[in-house]
Amino acid sequence: MNHRVLAAPLVIALSTFACSSTPPATTEPLPLAPPASAVVEEGGVRIRREVFLVEGVEPPPNPKTGQATPREQNKSRVVRYRVDTGDGAPRPARSIFVMMPGFIGGAGSFDGLARAIVRRSTEADAFEAWAIDRRANLLEDGFGLDLAEARRDARLATRYYLDGETLEGKAFGGYLTGAQVPWASEWGLATTVGDLRRVIALVPEADRAKRVVLVGHSLGASVAEEYAAWDFGTPGYRDLAALVLLDGVARNEGKPAASVDQGEYERGGKPGPAGVGQTVGVETDIRERGNVFFQLPFLGTKVFSIGEYLAMRARWNGDELLGDEPEVKSLLGFSLGLTSLPPMTYRAAFGLAFDQESALLSIASVKCGAPTGGAMGPYTNALGAPLLHPTDANATYGWAGHDATNPRENTSLDSFARAWFEGPGVNYGEWYFPQRLSADVAAAGTLVIADDDWRASKFGLRAKHGKEIDVPIFGVAFSLVGDTKAFDALRDTVAPIGAGRPAAGKTRVDPSAFRTALYASLSHLDGLVGVDDPGTPTGELYGSVVGFGVENTAPGGVVISVQK
Repeated sequence: MNHRVLAAPLVIALSTFACSSTPPATTEPLPLAPPASAVVEEGGVRIRREVFLVEGVEPPPNPKTGQATPREQNKSRVVRYRVDTGDGAPRPARSIFVMMPGFIGGAGSFDGLARAIVRRSTEADAFEAWAIDRRANLLEDGFGLDLAEARRDARLATRYYLDGETLEGKAFGGYLTGAQVPWASEWGLATTVGDLRRVIALVPEADRAKRVVLVGHSLGASVAEEYAAWDFGTPGYRDLAALVLLDGVARNEGKPAASVDQGEYERGGKPGPAGVGQTVGVETDIRERGNVFFQLPFLGTKVFSIGEYLAMRARWNGDELLGDEPEVKSLLGFSLGLTSLPPMTYRAAFGLAFDQESALLSIASVKCGAPTGGAMGPYTNALGAPLLHPTDANATYGWAGHDATNPRENTSLDSFARAWFEGPGVNYGEWYFPQRLSADVAAAGTLVIADDDWRASKFGLRAKHGKEIDVPIFGVAFSLVGDTKAFDALRDTVAPIGAGRPAAGKTRVDPSAFRTALYASLSHLDGLVGVDDPGTPTGELYGSVVGFGVENTAPGGVVISVQK
């Protein structure tokens, strides 16, 4: 033994002990972000959530500027929900539900559905849910929100994003503009389905058609259809056991021409009544002018970080009154059509911002309860829609939950708030949604693009195998789609169920081959985050989705171990 090496530490230790009867305190560094792997739900089934990145494809450079996507941005994020076994090893999964979010949606938007899927695991069958964050989500500076979540102090978020404070040696550099990310002009459908295929490739090839259920919501439902029809050298549908489309569908499947012609796709559409283009031109608006990201009307990008801040407050400090926060109050006041806000709790602020009766954007609303303490009156919002807002300046508004209304509503405010921010880098929205993706999804929705069509030959849209898709399909309409007839064009386009599948040979008139359902009482978002209770529309929906997956996947399972 080397006594000389041990001597100095020993002397220091003895000296310290002699001077004090208590050992020296040790301090652990405070966390900067929530853990990437954590048990998020106890109970009959313990649910573990894991967050990891997957290498994506390499898009072409912007042809106008010549700038290519930096290598570090060729990634997407997966938020994986699975049964926790206690020893760290995943259980063999019978069905893996891979979920593509909708327009300006992030992986957090699937939090309720994902938990409900895993919750239905049994001793015989385990289910996993993988929610996708498209690559644009990784452009977000989530440091302030992660720090706030890790320290359970929502004010850290506004200090970072709104007050310009430097926290833990880091300062917010501002919200991005298209000019800073010109290569995102090429983050369209080809990039999105290419990244998605890299995620699905985590499942062994022999198991994909037995296990992978591709779920899409809203615009993500169209992406899912187009993935199934895509030509990767082999058709995308061969990687899948089934498709589930939630409140979204292209509606023009099988038609020879796109819903936009080449001129509209390249240069944009004719101006609408308010002088706003009906379509965004890929060549003019996106590539030349640098309008690569969609901007929420009147609200801008800042609304996402403020929404996440209010979600934290609603969940952690819900009964406290909204404080003296000028930017938060200004944005909330605008969204409610008010020049000044009456006193209200943070729960009321979050609820009024997103409940269907008062939310500025109907596509971003849920049915989550009702305000209390003061009157609500009708008005017409900035987008011309009739809504309700607070009308008593002297009242203090609170919030009654979904289960305190008559009739009972669909979504717990607490669970909805959790979905907005929980997990490292994970959130409900997509701050920087690429306009190219919307343009491409609209153009490729026919699913039968010929090789010499301008969409394929000039813009690389290879959704060509629509008439060959042989996987079972479940189309679910909520209040946005509104009618199961919206799925008729898809039903009329696709092939009978292919050999080797559980429903092999069934034609599309058979509900085991093509199933539809209508949940008209659900808002566009309720079906992703609503309560998972027996007898509720969302509880029934979640059971139907899992049941469809079980019908179309094989007994047994596969263990997916991901290198993180």
